[in-house]
Amino acid sequence: MTVKDIFDYINSFAPFETQSEWDNAGILAGSPDAEVTAAVVGLDVTPHEIALAVKEKAELIISHHPLIFKPVKRILSSDISYLTAENHLNVISAHTNFDKASGGVNDLLCEAVGLEYKKLSGDIADGFLNIMCCPNGFSAFEFAELLSKKLSASVRFADSKHKISKIAVCSGSGAEFLDDAAALGCDAFLTGDSSYHDFLNAKEMGISLFAAGHFETENLAAASLAERLSANFPEIKFIVSDRQPPVITVG
Repeated sequence: MTVKDIFDYINSFAPFETQSEWDNAGILAGSPDAEVTAAVVGLDVTPHEIALAVKEKAELIISHHPLIFKPVKRILSSDISYLTAENHLNVISAHTNFDKASGGVNDLLCEAVGLEYKKLSGDIADGFLNIMCCPNGFSAFEFAELLSKKLSASVRFADSKHKISKIAVCSGSGAEFLDDAAALGCDAFLTGDSSYHDFLNAKEMGISLFAAGHFETENLAAASLAERLSANFPEIKFIVSDRQPPVITVG
């Protein structure tokens, strides 16, 4: 099997053409024709994933976040792109196309939380939003406790003091869609990262905003993707990166 075979399979359920304009998903290093006997699957391409790939004699790293995202003006020996080339590694990054896909990152986040959910049309918030429902309702503190338990996360939140029964969900960094959540009549918004001003805006809009960590809301997809790939390519060994969250919380 080749890098292109794996790319084509991912493309079948998370079409790369659906990635956002600003994204850079696809085959980002190596050769589409390279043979693959083992692959590392993780959220990012870091020295940890590269060392794991070398240890496991893997030819491929499959990441969520793109290996190359911003324009590159130089490549030094310590840079990740240099290290992937030095170790003859191929890289496929499935980013916003996998966020929005059926069974993708956002769906997996909702399933991890454990509430009923539905995907919204791609015409709304570029397809990034899901809606979770809780007919009995939560207080903001109760919902934060649930998220902390289900996602093993330290949760920051702004409490609008409204009972929470309709929750907009966007894994990773999705606070830009707060206006969409308000227009949909949501009581709360769950994402990974949020700024101070996002929390202020949410309270003014009457929405409780929950930031459960970029890593914690997206890394859960790596194991699911590896399982899916293993079922389709049983001859290839897929290794899930065991890298821990990069952010440490005290208190």
